[in-house]
Amino acid sequence: MLGETTSCETMLARAETALSQADEDDAAAELGSPTHISRLAGSCYLFLGRPRIAQRHLEAATPQQRPPTKANAVALGNLALAYVRQALVDQAVAALHEAIDVVEATRGGGGLNIVFTVGRELRPWSGDPPVAEVRDRLLALMAST
Repeated sequence: MLGETTSCETMLARAETALSQADEDDAAAELGSPTHISRLAGSCYLFLGRPRIAQRHLEAATPQQRPPTKANAVALGNLALAYVRQALVDQAVAALHEAIDVVEATRGGGGLNIVFTVGRELRPWSGDPPVAEVRDRLLALMAST
């Protein structure tokens, strides 16, 4: 969030090391997941303005995760955001549909904020039918919350 890539990458490496050293006796062991670092790194690279690197991490963090969780909604929303910021509209729309599916199931506030951010960033393509369709889903989501 400070825009310092090197220190961010150093902290991500430290976090990965710390998480890899945790075992089942650790009181917070159930809070981690195999995709935790990838989700965190993807989010960090989005804040650093490096959507291509964020995309790589977020794609690794979102392979057909079941059951839907609030963390999945955030990761899928961030993946859609990474695609939008590279003008990969079709991929962004597909990821956004998935994120909306998860938000509908979990009602997670973080995911909700991100899917609406993606919707705003898709505005330049609002005339494209797939973008209009996903914006309609966002309106329906807003009406149901």
